[in-house]
Amino acid sequence: EALLAEAAGPGAAARPCQCPLRHGDCPLSRLLRHLLAARRSLDICLFAFSSPQLSRAVRLLHRRGVRVRVVTDAQYMGLRGSQIGILRQDGIQVRHDQEGGYMHHKFAIVDGRMLITGSLNWTTQAIQNNRENVLVTEDAEYVKPFLDEFERIWEEYNPINYTFFP
Repeated sequence: EALLAEAAGPGAAARPCQCPLRHGDCPLSRLLRHLLAARRSLDICLFAFSSPQLSRAVRLLHRRGVRVRVVTDAQYMGLRGSQIGILRQDGIQVRHDQEGGYMHHKFAIVDGRMLITGSLNWTTQAIQNNRENVLVTEDAEYVKPFLDEFERIWEEYNPINYTFFP
């Protein structure tokens, strides 16, 4: 909560936090710091996104003027607890798959230079209870293929290309 209040700007008060998550320096706070470092863009490609804390960070970046784009799985985004609808209500661009199978990627790219990837779905369950891994790198050799994949999927999932009546 303190990280999100600080990122919101001067005068923003931290909400009292009653959640069962660890406080202080922990994996969630480190992930939030990486995300909140975005200045120009944040591209997110996730299967599941239900963490309110991560959603608040993404919405805060959008309000700051950071271009945020989200690619997600169509089946998951409609489930109870999904943050995708809230992101859309805030004006964040969201695209999703249309074919069978899952859009199962789990990565984010900050400012086109930092890759955050691993097994972590952005869900409270995964953050609190699962054994997950997250890799953060700025090595262009690894960032570029993920950037290319995001752009490819972003165009593939353009609603202009959807087939509603085959």
